[in-house]
Amino acid sequence: MRARLLFALAPCLGAAAWSCGVAPFVPADAPLRPSEALAGRGVESQPEARGARVYAEYCAGCHGEKGDGQGPAARFLDPKPRDFTSGLFKFAGVPSGQLPRDEDLMRTLLRGLPGSSMPSWALLSEGERRAVVAYLKTLSPAWTAQRPGAPVAVSEDPYGGRGDGEIRSAIERGRVVYHVVATCWQCHAAYASQEEVDRMVAAEKSDPVTLRSNAGRPEMVTDAWDRPLQPTDFPVNRLKNGSGVGDLYLTIASGIGGTAMPTWKDGLEEKDLWALSYYVKSLADRRWRGPNAIPSVRRAGADPQRTGD
Repeated sequence: MRARLLFALAPCLGAAAWSCGVAPFVPADAPLRPSEALAGRGVESQPEARGARVYAEYCAGCHGEKGDGQGPAARFLDPKPRDFTSGLFKFAGVPSGQLPRDEDLMRTLLRGLPGSSMPSWALLSEGERRAVVAYLKTLSPAWTAQRPGAPVAVSEDPYGGRGDGEIRSAIERGRVVYHVVATCWQCHAAYASQEEVDRMVAAEKSDPVTLRSNAGRPEMVTDAWDRPLQPTDFPVNRLKNGSGVGDLYLTIASGIGGTAMPTWKDGLEEKDLWALSYYVKSLADRRWRGPNAIPSVRRAGADPQRTGD
């Protein structure tokens, strides 16, 4: 039994070891092993063939040789590895549900997804990462039927560089947006009492808002893969797509594919989108800073090896 468990965990342990810098480089002309040949069936271009080799070496243990998310280590992992055959991705700088751009996939490969088993693959060369991206697009017919989505435009941060007072006002406005305007607590937790929400409603002169009875914790939902999903509890859980203010703006504006998290770009005013990003950042910072601290501010994509979590 112990031997079988170690064998099943070997792909994940190998990935973790490689991400620490001990895995070998895969030459572009390295011969295919049988499992790699299976993973690379049907590829036509040199980048795709190289990507098949790298994928089989470092990705198939979790994502599966066919890219269906059913690698030998998958049963031990939560959240589950992505099923690339569906053509549906959670994190990208495009409207939710649309195919990601190469830049989006490269970003995920470079930064990883904190709070999951997906590590940063920063130790792969850029050429290897681009080859893997090319190969991933052979695993689903969606890539031939659709074009990648248009990038969600990131507007100028109206609060950036204006001092602590301005940032505190952004957080306070974001708290109103979270609880009254966007009602994020319908899936995520509420971080205000009903009395506080009532005061926000009165100041906002909006329709009444009644928190659900269990609003102190996230509401369990089901994702597009028919799996139970607990929305992020921001002071508790790590933020998978980056925790800089700019990262949060992009995640909120774009939405999260395959989940109930919608695309908020054009659904909220730009200043409110930024205010909501600052508020969520202030909640996330409670994991490692005081509850009233000014959020550490970083633009989207800054410092790819660390995400502030």
